Amino acid sequence: MIDNIGSRDRVEIYNISKDDIMAVSPPLPAPSVITANRTLFKRYIQSCHTIAMLLLEHLNYSLQLPENTLANLHRLNVKSGDQIRFIRAPPQPPSDRRASIGAHTDFGSITILFNRIGGLQIPSSRSKEGMEWEYVRPLPGHCLVNLGDAMVKLTNGILKSSIHRVVSPPGEQESATRTSLVYLARPEDEVLLKPVQGSALIDAVEVETTETMTSKVWISKRATRSEKTSGTEVGRWEEI
Repeated sequence: MIDNIGSRDRVEIYNISKDDIMAVSPPLPAPSVITANRTLFKRYIQSCHTIAMLLLEHLNYSLQLPENTLANLHRLNVKSGDQIRFIRAPPQPPSDRRASIGAHTDFGSITILFNRIGGLQIPSSRSKEGMEWEYVRPLPGHCLVNLGDAMVKLTNGILKSSIHRVVSPPGEQESATRTSLVYLARPEDEVLLKPVQGSALIDAVEVETTETMTSKVWISKRATRSEKTSGTEVGRWEEI
């Protein structure tokens, strides 16, 4: 889209609710291209959820938790904030190539990202001048996985969420439109975001005295905060 002074959007986003597609909740209004492809989206959700469950199984084992502790907080057919997300970032003019999505951490559990063009960056170092960044190179046939802030809370800080941002693609790709397909796996709506029980590793960490809230409330608060911080380095795209 273009505003009244001719500036184009740096990023365009469309979300599809997992609960909608999996019939966990009533269907939501959607464009015809979405409603005509619900079966395709359902298969994609099922595939991505399977990947997320495999990752949670490995994390569960590494944290020495009782079997299925983490998986039981992320069941497919229970209400949650899980989403498919389409992201489109058109090329920016050479004179104004700021970040299309500012530095942020995701606020769910696991993010599964598919894209073919560069632009995603992670910190390489920090200096007196600020953060230094490096590109993450997309690999054919691969996805990129991020841990989000919900996993930090569930493990009392043993697991860390990864900070990242999106800028114009490098080199010959700079004139290309960058498109991404994302699956955001989040804890079920009624899960309390506090350290899970049953791990000597987690129990050994001093518990921070912070407010405990459900996943649904946490996501709502984080999304609202992202809007209020628009224009900062972290910016409104605090979570993608």
